[in-house]
Amino acid sequence: MEERSPSSAALGVALGYEPPPDHREERVWIPMGGSHRARGLSDSQKKRLVSAVLDVRPELQARLVLLGSDVDGLRPEERAALRDRIAFLPAGGGLLSNLNGWENIVLPTGFHHPERLGEAAAQVAGLLRALGADPHSLLAKLPERMTEYEKKLTGYVRIVLEKPDLILVEEARSPDSAEKVGVAGFSAAYLASCPGGTFVQLEVAPDL
Repeated sequence: MEERSPSSAALGVALGYEPPPDHREERVWIPMGGSHRARGLSDSQKKRLVSAVLDVRPELQARLVLLGSDVDGLRPEERAALRDRIAFLPAGGGLLSNLNGWENIVLPTGFHHPERLGEAAAQVAGLLRALGADPHSLLAKLPERMTEYEKKLTGYVRIVLEKPDLILVEEARSPDSAEKVGVAGFSAAYLASCPGGTFVQLEVAPDL
């Protein structure tokens, strides 16, 4: 695991997860800002961690820290505000099958921040070109015609447009070279767009 908690303080911690006492797993403790890897997760631990983050609520007897806040002490409206600052990119991209690349990318922005749509086209094209993709080709495709990497790339661009403070990226089961290079590019492009953000790749231990 990458980072361990030196104390009980949550200040300066982007993602902290301490499993219940009866779970023989190491904690995840990642500082605010930059690019990080949460290594050595079991598949079940990864699933519980993602579920806790997306719900902004840990399981019984576990502890969850998000963006400097111990979530157990938050009011419902504070949990909702915190959830809006966090994004998760699943290994498969998390796309809607009936929408093309462009529609998948701008759907959340159009719903939550319609005022940003005017500048979205240029941002999307710039991000895709920076990551080695042809915008015209990719944006017109439905997910069924995309490669696995293109699906993840599309999901990534969708997330960056929302400018979250914390991104969790799920590693593919058997990442190929495009996936490995792509995630490094995702991290660099995200931090260039959101300099104070925190990028975390979730890696499952191969022997677990």
